[in-house]
Amino acid sequence: MIEQVAPAKTRGPDILRRRLLIGAACLLTDTAVDSLWSSGGTQSGWHARDLGAQILGPILSQPGWRKWIQNGQIVPLYEGEIAVLKSIAEAPTFGEAAEARARQIATHVRGMQPNADPAYVAAFLTFAGLQNTNVFKQWHEASYAKYAEKTEYPSGDDAYIWRRNQIPAFAAWANVEIGRAVERLELSGVPINSFSKDTGARTADSVMEDYLFAHYRVVFARLDGDENKPAEGSRLSQLMFARKDVTGMLNVVSRGYAKPAENALMHAKVANRDMSLSKYVTDFKPEFKVLLYGTGNELDAWIARKYHGQGLTWGLTSGVRPLSRTSVRIGNLSGNPRDSAHGRGEAADIILAGTGAYQIVEAGRKAWSDALWKTALSGLAPKYGLRHLGPSINDWPHIDVDPDEGLGNNGITQLTRWRHRIALEAASRPRARAAPELIIEPREIIPPAKR
Repeated sequence: MIEQVAPAKTRGPDILRRRLLIGAACLLTDTAVDSLWSSGGTQSGWHARDLGAQILGPILSQPGWRKWIQNGQIVPLYEGEIAVLKSIAEAPTFGEAAEARARQIATHVRGMQPNADPAYVAAFLTFAGLQNTNVFKQWHEASYAKYAEKTEYPSGDDAYIWRRNQIPAFAAWANVEIGRAVERLELSGVPINSFSKDTGARTADSVMEDYLFAHYRVVFARLDGDENKPAEGSRLSQLMFARKDVTGMLNVVSRGYAKPAENALMHAKVANRDMSLSKYVTDFKPEFKVLLYGTGNELDAWIARKYHGQGLTWGLTSGVRPLSRTSVRIGNLSGNPRDSAHGRGEAADIILAGTGAYQIVEAGRKAWSDALWKTALSGLAPKYGLRHLGPSINDWPHIDVDPDEGLGNNGITQLTRWRHRIALEAASRPRARAAPELIIEPREIIPPAKR
C-alpha cells in the first residue's frame, strides 16, 4: 500500500544530517552538470520517468520512523527513485558494457531530476556498483566542486573514515554527501549492488566474498532502540551499513585517481582502481573469514528450520570497521581502534534480517541479541573456537577470535573442514571466461565557459 507522506512541520536538531540527506534529493542548477548530462546522451524511444509521490516503503512503514520524517531528518524516497533502483541489473559488468550501463542509469536519474546535484547521480551509480567506470568518475569529480573551498575535513562520526591528507578535504566532504545519499536510497528496501573481478570466479576467496556480501547487503535498517526512551530513540534513525562503508570505499576510489595501483586492503591485494564494496566489507583475516563462512552456513540451516518460510535471514552488519584496512581509512568507530578484533579483521556482528525480522523481533536491540544468543550462536561460537560477546556488553551479537586465548582447538578442526568444503564449492562452479579487466580511460571534464 502506498502512503503519502505529509511535509515536514518542524526542524530536527541535526542540521548537517538534514542538509545532506535533503540535499541529495534537492534540485540544483549547475551548468557543469548540464555538460555531463549532454555527454551522457539520451536513448531513442525512452521517456523520462516521473518522480511521482513520496512513499514509505518497507522500512519507513515500520514503527518508530514517523517522528524522524516529521522532523525533516529523514526524507522518504519517491516512486520514481525506487523504480530506477529496481531497474538496475544485478549481473556483473565490466569495460564498455559497464560504461553503457552507467550512462543509462545517469540518463534515467537526470531524466527524473534534470537539475540534480552531481552527488545525487553518483549515489545511484554507487548503488549500482559502477564506481570503476569513467561515467562515475565524471559525476564523482563534479561533486567535488561544491566543496572546493573546504580546507578542514568533516567532523563528527565521519571523521574517522579516512586518514587526513591522503585525499583532499573537498573529496572527503563530497564522499560524505554521496554516502548519505546512498544511505537514503536504502530506504527503498532494494539491496545495494556490488561486484568485483572475482565475483563468481572458481576460487575459494570468491566463494567466501560472494556469500558474505550477500548477507551484508540484506541488512536494511538499524532498529536498536525504543523511541519512548530518549537515550535509545536518538539511534532509531541510523541506517545500518551504507554510509560509513560506502564513504570509506569512495575515499579509496578518490585516492585511486592519483594512486591507482596502490594496495587498498589489509588482507587482500586489491588496487585502489579495482575497489568494490564487496571487497571492502569482506576483507576479514583469512582464517576468520573461513570460520565466519562456516558459521553462516550453519545459521542458514538453523533459520530454515526455525523460521521456515517467514522471510528471515541473518545479516552481517559491521565488517572490518574500526581500524583502517585501506590507505585512507583509520580511526575509532567503536572501542579502542588499535585494540579491536574488528580492526584486525577477526570479528563480525550478526543480526536477524529480512522482511520477516520485523515481525519476529519487535523490542529493539535486546531482542535481536536474545533471538540469536539464546539459540544458535551460543552453541555455534564455541564450536568454531570463537568468543561470543553481545549480551555481556548490551550490544549486537558479536563473534570474534579471543585476543588473549586465540583460536580454540575446535576452530582448527573447523578450519580444515570448511577449507575443504569451500574448495569443493569453488571447483563445482560453472567455468567462466577469464576475469575481464576493468577499463579505466582518462576523460576530461570540460568546465563551462565563464560568463
